[in-house]
Amino acid sequence: MKYSIQFIILALCFSISTSAQNVKEGIQNTRQIQEGKKNLERDTKELQTFNAKLALLNKAFDSGNSEKTNALKKDILQDMTREVQQSGIKAKKARKEIAQSSAEIRSDRREIRDNKDDSKKDRFDRRDDKKDMARDQANKRDDKRDRRDDIRDFEQQIERAQQQASILETLKNYNFVFSDKDLAVSNKRLFLDFANTMKQDLESTKRELSEDMRERREDSRERRDDRNEHSEKDTKRRKRRG
Repeated sequence: MKYSIQFIILALCFSISTSAQNVKEGIQNTRQIQEGKKNLERDTKELQTFNAKLALLNKAFDSGNSEKTNALKKDILQDMTREVQQSGIKAKKARKEIAQSSAEIRSDRREIRDNKDDSKKDRFDRRDDKKDMARDQANKRDDKRDRRDDIRDFEQQIERAQQQASILETLKNYNFVFSDKDLAVSNKRLFLDFANTMKQDLESTKRELSEDMRERREDSRERRDDRNEHSEKDTKRRKRRG
């Protein structure tokens, strides 16, 4: 009886822990998707505005108007400063998502350990134990793939942020003069390089949103599987005939 009570307490604690993790993951999924949609809309508008301003700067540059070119440069630098700040925020978010993915993998491992322990107990549910194990192993593979995606997103975001910061620093310390045409052309090209990082960032936002929506579907299925697994009733193993 003492063993049974201890087992019930441990099972209850595990169920509460798993339920809390599932609720946390559900909230995270919803928040990330909402944030991703907002970022996608914002990034799209910002890239369009940046390209429009860049077209004006190119026109002033081609006409040889250094005063207007530098005035437009000053305006664009404000947008670039904002983008560098946003890239830093996105990098922090990407790092946080790696931690979330790691937590999900740890939860998968706990589920797998529980399945192994369950299969060793005196229950007649070996076929069901195998089904639970296969499902949880698949969930772990999905979550490990999600973590690899998160690590890739983080590394690419860091690289973009560093490139943007470097371009911004160069252009902040330069005023367009046409006495050195080659240098002027080279620095003007940096605006296009910056626009390309913004385009890459936009594509990354689209990809991350798609990944977050896929993760929400997978996590929803995992929560449903967990509920079904925890509501299963075990049948005592049949007694062997002597």
